[in-house]
Amino acid sequence: MAQTVNEVTDLMSDKAGRPKSKIQIPATVKYLFMVLVLGLLVLILMMGGKALRDAPPANIYVSNQGLSAAQYRSLQDVMEQQQVSSFFTSDLQTLRDITMGLAWVDQVSISRDWQRGIVVNALPKQAVANFGTERLVDAKGAVFVPADSRDLTQERFATLQGEMSQAPVIMQQMQQVNDWYAPLGMQVEDIILSPRMTWLIRFDNGLRVIVDNENTAQKLLNLSQLLGNQLRTRRDEMQSVDLRYKNGFTIAWNVTQSAEAE
Repeated sequence: MAQTVNEVTDLMSDKAGRPKSKIQIPATVKYLFMVLVLGLLVLILMMGGKALRDAPPANIYVSNQGLSAAQYRSLQDVMEQQQVSSFFTSDLQTLRDITMGLAWVDQVSISRDWQRGIVVNALPKQAVANFGTERLVDAKGAVFVPADSRDLTQERFATLQGEMSQAPVIMQQMQQVNDWYAPLGMQVEDIILSPRMTWLIRFDNGLRVIVDNENTAQKLLNLSQLLGNQLRTRRDEMQSVDLRYKNGFTIAWNVTQSAEAE
């Protein structure tokens, strides 16, 4: 029995001691295999590039969300004139720059969508005042031509006039004056900044105020306080106020109302 166990042990030890056989792949075969794999990769890339080049032009979808009918038509007309490539290769930044070139556009977002194609979403500028008779201006002082000419010279808006480059300054001045004169029930109806930096302001009650560019804010603030106190009872008799003086101002009275008051 012991001899049998020893013989089995010897057989197992001999089997474990024998070296394992390995299959040797010739170097030439390895090289050919690598060349084949690289060739397939290059072929796939070439076919993919050709597929992209030969792909039909991408569809441009203009969203009408947040746009009026005139704004949508304006944007749609511009996008129809664009020469775009395929879905993947179209230059979205170029389309965005073209869209932002429309004066009435405030913000734009362009994205790729599998179902609709290249989607263009635009938000229009929100006008808060007229700028002259041919333009509008938003709260940031940006002057623009609206998509619909019927939006020009709206009666509910005040009218700003001056150099276009000064539009933000004029807008800021109007907003400040409205804040000061709101407790008096007065609001700016027209405001003009001349090339000599002289301000002419007409309020909705008919009062006109002219002021120079020296201590402008302080003069207008002081006048609002006087109109709310010392001149409160005679406010309706005043036709215009000239603040272009260093130590005072002049008042032009409405002759008819002053005579009736006397």
